[in-house]
Amino acid sequence: MSVEVAVIGGGLSGLCAVWQLHRHGVPATLLEARSRLGGRALSIEAEGGSFDMGPSWIWEGQPCVKALLEHFGIQTFPQYCDGALLHQSSSGKIIRNAILKPMQGSLRISGGIGRLVESLANEIPDESIRLDCRVTGLNWTPKGVTLAGIVCDGDFSLDAGRVALATPLRIAAAMKFTPPIEPKSLQVLNDTPTWMAGHAKFLAIYERPFWREQDLSGDVVSAKGPLAELHEATPESGSPHALLGFIGLNGESRQEISVGELEGLCLEHLTQLFGEAASSPVSTHIVDWSRDGFTATREDLTSYNHHPVYGVDLRLCSAWQDRIQFIVSETAFENGGLVEGAISNGLSYANRLLKQLDRKIDAIGTDEPCDPHAASMSWDWTVD
Repeated sequence: MSVEVAVIGGGLSGLCAVWQLHRHGVPATLLEARSRLGGRALSIEAEGGSFDMGPSWIWEGQPCVKALLEHFGIQTFPQYCDGALLHQSSSGKIIRNAILKPMQGSLRISGGIGRLVESLANEIPDESIRLDCRVTGLNWTPKGVTLAGIVCDGDFSLDAGRVALATPLRIAAAMKFTPPIEPKSLQVLNDTPTWMAGHAKFLAIYERPFWREQDLSGDVVSAKGPLAELHEATPESGSPHALLGFIGLNGESRQEISVGELEGLCLEHLTQLFGEAASSPVSTHIVDWSRDGFTATREDLTSYNHHPVYGVDLRLCSAWQDRIQFIVSETAFENGGLVEGAISNGLSYANRLLKQLDRKIDAIGTDEPCDPHAASMSWDWTVD
């Protein structure tokens, strides 16, 4: 089977690239190793509400995500931040701070980020999306690239004129490239941390917002843990009420205990912070991204306390220069690792191809390449 463009990875960058190409009449095939789309953009349904267990917030000044949400008619709403923040020292002492509001100005997507994933997927032909399809190797050919991998426990092969990799760079580094990519570029792939890959999120859903009753915002910063950071996660509708936290234990420590034990530790911590009302949630949920083999590698088990500097310029061996581009969010020179970086990279990749084909591009996104070397690349659309 042959296709003009193959995009590996069904997160937001890959989805946006394929969606934009199809909107302008250019066929593209999306290959996703999971049985679902969205990648790190994950909303779960629980107790009648939708909760984001990956990216949870967006901000003003992010034009691509704003334009995309407006296109699909998806609303946003402000993160709740009324009331005091709790700060817990390493000794366990808890201090109320009515001045600090770290989440003020942040926005959440009505219905969760899964709505955006679903909206993009609904406008891509079903036959152009292949789930449970793990690419393990890429082979250079005179006409393009042959992709090899596993689908439904069987082998598959696909010929493509051009390939975009929208997978975490460390995941891409494990693929077999023939001919091999340059050692320095392989080192860059392995050295680039995947944002959120070392993180785990804990969600507790309650019948009532007891923190509001205590004039608290739900925001917590703790140096003791196991929850390092907490925020309210109640949907826009006002129910069910929820708190969402980042687990401070690193991935290696979490591997040594069960999910059930980790949930118990988190509930004990919530009770320390908010009192007995926090001890009996309706339900709890944990998503540990370090246990997701399509997101994290062994190198990702250590969580970052700061946002890494992203934006990489990958120089592959000359044979690959006009065959492959990396479009995952971590390659973005602005907003790297974030939703905005993913959307911008996906749209920019598609728009560069459309520009080569002299297609008129609509106002969504930008036709300026994020990669400073991309503008000089040539594109041969002949596929056997």
